[in-house]
Amino acid sequence: MPRLTKKFVENLPAPEDKYITVWDDKLIGFGVRIRPSGRKAYIVQAKKNRKTIRKNVGIHGTMTSDQAREVAADLLRQIHAGINPNEEARKEQAKRTVNSLCEQFLDEYVPSHCKPRTSVEYRHCVDKYITPVLGNMKVENVAREDVAKLHNAMRNVIYQANRTLGVLSVIFNQAEVWGLRPERSNPCYHIKKYKEQKRERFLSPEELACLGEALEDEKRLSPSAVAAFQLLIFTGARLSEIQTLKWEYVRGNKIQLPDSKTGAKGVPLNQPALEALSEIERIEGNPYVITGKNDGAYLSDLQKPWRRIRKQATVLFWLRHTDIAAKLVNKLTEKTGQRPTWEECQKAVEVNKLELPIGLADVRIHDLRHTFASEAVMSGESLPMIGKILGHTQTQTTARYAHLADDPLQLASERIANSLKKAMAGYEQRPLVVSSCS
Repeated sequence: MPRLTKKFVENLPAPEDKYITVWDDKLIGFGVRIRPSGRKAYIVQAKKNRKTIRKNVGIHGTMTSDQAREVAADLLRQIHAGINPNEEARKEQAKRTVNSLCEQFLDEYVPSHCKPRTSVEYRHCVDKYITPVLGNMKVENVAREDVAKLHNAMRNVIYQANRTLGVLSVIFNQAEVWGLRPERSNPCYHIKKYKEQKRERFLSPEELACLGEALEDEKRLSPSAVAAFQLLIFTGARLSEIQTLKWEYVRGNKIQLPDSKTGAKGVPLNQPALEALSEIERIEGNPYVITGKNDGAYLSDLQKPWRRIRKQATVLFWLRHTDIAAKLVNKLTEKTGQRPTWEECQKAVEVNKLELPIGLADVRIHDLRHTFASEAVMSGESLPMIGKILGHTQTQTTARYAHLADDPLQLASERIANSLKKAMAGYEQRPLVVSSCS
């Protein structure tokens, strides 16, 4: 029998029919099994108390022959000492709960496969939704009905229910890879996600005017936040791309991001964006464009100033574009001598039992990106061009804005038809010319 070295194992040919096993000539009971597919797996086999015990050691390629030999020697010592490693593995697996699986998933899988933001979302999903319900269950005992029950219990928060189902599916896929569940036993299979209503909120020209004024007012409180929102509006970039933007990424009229949701990408800087950048003060020792209060850090909380800004913009919108709300705002202004806040308007609404339009109170930061995209479509830019600017990797992501091109198409159709009509009218008005034939 040969010694199982790396070179020897790699040169072993695949059998045509059933698998074959080649045993090592030095370590008795250590072998490599070769299948017709060419897959090679190290194994150990020994007898104890007239019972043959066989256990897989590992796959050739994922571990070297020397590593497999060390593991095999340890397993053989256990067997000869009266310990069945298969029984021990089954006992250990039986102890595994969803809690321990989730911790292993977050510690081993997530850091090397997920971006930092995704890691945070996975941790939140595991801690808040998965482990409180399934945490104490044995991994191998979790069935489809358990996952379906969890998903159904979250039906009032459709988006989070679907995200939780997705995370749970990835976790159980890894459980199969780690040998904690049989292959193709993922309990998330065939559980249908809830239909999500895609939210498309775009700012109108009137709303943009109110937002612009509110941003100017906010500059005295949080100039960094205002700069971030301006860049988001003018570039259509994602929040995380602007929030964590470093000065070293700004190169001429382009932002060159080394990483993003879709990998490395370039973001064009137009004149308004360049003007917004030029007004930002560079802080020595801080590499970030949108700086926070802590030294060397970016502004981590943009939601708080955004809530302030959109409320202020809403009051401006009421004042300029809604009669009932304008009367209320003017009345409060006369009473206090200054424009009321959104909260003051809400108190007056309760007292007077009025109903005011929502204004900009429902606008999310991400809607600034939607507004950029919608303006691009309505300006006649092509969907492939818009997708390139926004950094979309799939055409269907950009195609969600296609319906906004109806107005430009209508105008184009009007121009073409009117031109044809004029041509036809000109033909009718021309005198008839009769040519003579000789």
